[in-house]
Amino acid sequence: MLEQQRHIDLHLPTSWNTCTTEELEHIAAAIVAAQLRVDRYHPFDWSKVKLQIVLAINGFTVENEEFAASEDTYMVKREQDKEAWPVTIGQLHALCERIDWIDDKKASKIIFRFPYPELSLNIDHSPLTIVGPPPLLDGYTWREYRWLTDWMQEYMRLGNAKRDASRAMQEFLAILFKPKEESGAAAHSMFNVHWSMFNGFSPIKWQVILFWWSSLMEQLEKKFPRVFKKQPVGKGNKQKRDTPWDFYNRVTATVQKYIGGLSATDVDSQPYSVTLQQLEMMADEAAEMEKIKHKK
Repeated sequence: MLEQQRHIDLHLPTSWNTCTTEELEHIAAAIVAAQLRVDRYHPFDWSKVKLQIVLAINGFTVENEEFAASEDTYMVKREQDKEAWPVTIGQLHALCERIDWIDDKKASKIIFRFPYPELSLNIDHSPLTIVGPPPLLDGYTWREYRWLTDWMQEYMRLGNAKRDASRAMQEFLAILFKPKEESGAAAHSMFNVHWSMFNGFSPIKWQVILFWWSSLMEQLEKKFPRVFKKQPVGKGNKQKRDTPWDFYNRVTATVQKYIGGLSATDVDSQPYSVTLQQLEMMADEAAEMEKIKHKK
């Protein structure tokens, strides 16, 4: 008697930018779980991470995971299935290959739209709605952009040193998110977003926001290549690294000199993209002057 064929519709995103927020969270959850298991005997394994992503995105639960290695087959089930059905390791491997873009260094990391346009927080047992940024941080000032990059650098520094970076994360989020604008009778209830509102913030959502921030940096590097030109590092490079305060003072003074008539407040308050464009134009002009000087 022939075995009855089963038709299963599977779905996998084809790039970071085609992922839904839910799919980004599945990817983040698999990565975070794998990172928590890393030790000297258990290195980070992308193949296992991809397998968990494939299963999670398609809503599969594994019925016989402990036997899969010997049987070469998983019995999987979705919420709508009445009974489990088999899928071979070879079939799962083929599915995992379809999301190789996740760890492909040459693949685009672009996530154009912020994954959380609105987010609900529970503050003192009361729901509070905040909103995320538009694409490319449109409308954010140079001051806000500078604070975001400073707190992200601090988060990375503390994380690399295996120290608690939660305060840096919370400060970053308090700048990134804005109060939701109310209309009508509720307009008087506007509030300020404070870092303490992000106590216990979901590590999965934070990982998704890190995906988005990395994407933003990739887009800015392409748009302003001279501003984001990587500085040489190594023993031969003894240049002292700028503190955030040094960087702020140098950029402010440079823009004031280039534009003329601008106060530090003016520079701080203008759109961050305008400041980056001004810095890029100055760098272009300096490079052209250098070419002319060498031709003489």
